[in-house]
Amino acid sequence: MSTTAPPKANKAERLLVPATFITNLGNGIQLTAASYLVFTAQNTMLAVSWLMIAVTIPQVALSVYFGKLVDRFDRRTLAVISDLVSGVAAIGLPLWLALGGEPSTVSYVASFVLSISAALFFPASNALIKERIPEDRLARFNGNSEVAIQAGSLASAALGGWVIVWTGVDALFYFNSATFFLSALMLFAIGRRPAGSAAAAATAAKAAAGTAKASGPRPPLARLALLYAIGNIVIITGNSIMLVLVLDAFHSNTGYLGVVDALFGIGALAAPWTFGKLSARSGLVKTALIGYLVWAVILVTESLHLYAMMAAIPFAGITFCVARIAARTALMKAAPEERTGFVFGATNAFGLAAGTAAVTGISLLVDATKVQYGFYALSALVVVVATATVLALPKSLLAAPAAGAGPEAVTPAPAAETADDAEAEVLVAAAAKA
Repeated sequence: MSTTAPPKANKAERLLVPATFITNLGNGIQLTAASYLVFTAQNTMLAVSWLMIAVTIPQVALSVYFGKLVDRFDRRTLAVISDLVSGVAAIGLPLWLALGGEPSTVSYVASFVLSISAALFFPASNALIKERIPEDRLARFNGNSEVAIQAGSLASAALGGWVIVWTGVDALFYFNSATFFLSALMLFAIGRRPAGSAAAAATAAKAAAGTAKASGPRPPLARLALLYAIGNIVIITGNSIMLVLVLDAFHSNTGYLGVVDALFGIGALAAPWTFGKLSARSGLVKTALIGYLVWAVILVTESLHLYAMMAAIPFAGITFCVARIAARTALMKAAPEERTGFVFGATNAFGLAAGTAAVTGISLLVDATKVQYGFYALSALVVVVATATVLALPKSLLAAPAAGAGPEAVTPAPAAETADDAEAEVLVAAAAKA
């Protein structure tokens, strides 16, 4: 049994976790404020749907290209540029309103620009994590990062609603702009990549390529990406049908949605500890599968009654975040550092496209039947896709880690000429078709 103490968090990790919280807080506030502005201006749900489309399309269309761009240039610089562009776009919205601009038009334009910026930020930030966080710290970092993501989203929902009531919507846009500038400052404070580390990484990549060619098959990046992308389907579809369930099926008010978000966030706080215990016994891939399967069972129970949903939602937060942490860590460990931007860019594009397709199909089912069938359909979809994906993975990835070793490491793939480059292109093509 190993007695070696795990490495301590470095400067990059100490700054990236709060930057993740701040960025998600700003993104959530922006979406809340823009949706409120559009709905009050046009008073139709269709107007809000068009806003969501304006947010989704640029990320699906540009994530792959930006991912390749990230792999060619400095990741920290691109992430900082993304935050600065977002800050300018966010502050431009209330300034334009103050000058008498039409609310709906400027909301669409600002959200479109912010979505383009987010399409760059996602692969840049994930590639920066791969570049700066030691592999032994990746699982712990991703656990803390998932808590930061959920806490930022939860805080934005709560803060957004109350600020609109107290001060009006303009204050939210100014606050949102400040979050982007603060995130940019934190990313800048990480500092440049130490001299020589890039050369060392290139040497390691060549060595890994030689080792991989000698040892046989490459890590299945596309299948690991699909395992991670299931989370996008859950987030996009789950939020939509949860709204309909609470308001229409349970005949409750919007206040319960805030309670549901809070309970889910409470569960998410326990996810890193649960992930650590489970992954030490089962490994990353099996942990992701267990998380998704248990979450699917919990989802069905949520549709039974309002109080059943309240009791089950914290456990849904735990299991979903456990699956998300495990899948993200497995994908990040498997991705070669020099291609991490492309891997996560393609994954983001595919996940958003698949989530949009899933929410469209399930929405048609709900409109034709009842909302509970939407929950059953989403649950079945997650079970089938997660199970089929894991069964398609090499058996070496399903083996439990050795005692005391923690979550298993996934050997990085070489930079070029991998079998999974073709699989990645399949993901990109599927995203484009969706």
